[in-house]
Amino acid sequence: MRFLWSRGPARDYHRLIELKEHRQDLMVNPDVRKCNSSTAWKNYLIPCLVTSAVILLLFLWASSEHSIVARLRLDMIGTNGSGQGVVTGGGGLGRTAQAGGLDEERVRRRAVGAVLGALVADAATMGLHWVYDLEKIRELISEQGRAEEPAFFQPPSCPYYEYESGSLSPYGDELLPVLQYMTVGPGSHREGTMDGPGFAKFLAEYYFNYTGRLNKSSRSMMEALLQGGHGWPECGDPRDTQANNFVKVIPLVARYAGQPGLVKAVDAAVRAQQNNDEAVMYGLVAAMILERVVLGFSITDAVQWAADGAAGSGVSLSRTALEALQTVIRHRNSGTPLRDMLYAPGSSSKTGSWGPSCANPGALQAALLGALQEWQHLSIHLASSLGSRDLNAAGSSSNNGEGGDDTVYARGVRANILLGGDNCSRGILLGALLAAEAGPNAIPFSWRAQTRTYHSSEVLVEHLMEFRSSGVRRRNQLLHYRHHRLDHQHHSRAAAAR
Repeated sequence: MRFLWSRGPARDYHRLIELKEHRQDLMVNPDVRKCNSSTAWKNYLIPCLVTSAVILLLFLWASSEHSIVARLRLDMIGTNGSGQGVVTGGGGLGRTAQAGGLDEERVRRRAVGAVLGALVADAATMGLHWVYDLEKIRELISEQGRAEEPAFFQPPSCPYYEYESGSLSPYGDELLPVLQYMTVGPGSHREGTMDGPGFAKFLAEYYFNYTGRLNKSSRSMMEALLQGGHGWPECGDPRDTQANNFVKVIPLVARYAGQPGLVKAVDAAVRAQQNNDEAVMYGLVAAMILERVVLGFSITDAVQWAADGAAGSGVSLSRTALEALQTVIRHRNSGTPLRDMLYAPGSSSKTGSWGPSCANPGALQAALLGALQEWQHLSIHLASSLGSRDLNAAGSSSNNGEGGDDTVYARGVRANILLGGDNCSRGILLGALLAAEAGPNAIPFSWRAQTRTYHSSEVLVEHLMEFRSSGVRRRNQLLHYRHHRLDHQHHSRAAAAR
């Protein structure tokens, strides 16, 4: 419905111009002037009155329709507390409505931040991945003198695989083929889009050639497709619901945010490996929240919106997903430390109510709460040190735009690393959210330099943004075509009325 905004006032303006021209025609038309003649007034009085009535009706109709359009705009726009609105209808899960529509440059910047922020967070975390004892983590960083900087810990000390420092974890290596498929793979031939059958084949071949650690669902889908001959979605594991689902959605959000197709793309990508509704739902929740942030909202507003039912998205969240999100909001508001949700009270290794593993919904909840609390800590710090100054502006300028090592993004990733367990899957979503809201400059320059895939990934993300732009142009062309067609219909009705 957003095309109504751009065409409504302009269309009414053209109608008023037509009415003025029609009045001028009446003034210069000799047949009309005859209605003032004392010899022919009877013959032309009635036509003059009819013409005036038609003009009045057309004017009232135009004004009424403009009023209807204005009411539609009020009905469809919500705010995020900063004057930005969201179109609750249309193809995307939620489109930021600013003056003149989407601020595409800002969206692109946040989309780039989301993908690169996810990849860098994963590489920064990999050195201490899957360590399920907080005391062991303390010992490791103390021995290496890394208490202040656990990121890119050396030597990498994951007990389940041995990768070189700066490499992506197995979770980051699941995000990467999504990005590759849309930018240099078969999806690149369709403007960087995602489809299930093509991606499943691409992913299975990627896993077949992968020299790192494959988890159960990765190996299962590869064997089902390459050996069992099962295509999409049957190749996906019908029971697995772990964090593999939400790590795949980051590039999808960057490509589709504010455009049609995100829900379908998430379903296609997730079912390629995890073919069940619960896995798709958790992936979709992560995508909806991240899309909201990419489109200009804060993480807090995005999570609250989803917890309230994701009004206007057209997506019906499951009861389990809503309860999980509402629990996140409740613990954020009460200030519950994330550690207390991952581990039992007083224990450094015993599992808490959410647990530190990759099992959902705990992994998704932990990523969201970690991101929420980092911004909450920043706000409290700024409020105490800056008084009544604008916290958003201060946070953006002094903490998020320098590429230094003390941004809100860096602090959030470090805090997540020190919580151990499956900190890489959590870190991917947390890093995407923090870098999307703070911007890509919040990613420390030193961290980018240590991430082995950073430069190649940056090139792929630029390709993805080009495809995104082509989608924007195609959408604008469609809106222009609709406006032209509706304008033509108006001219036809106006001509018939005359």
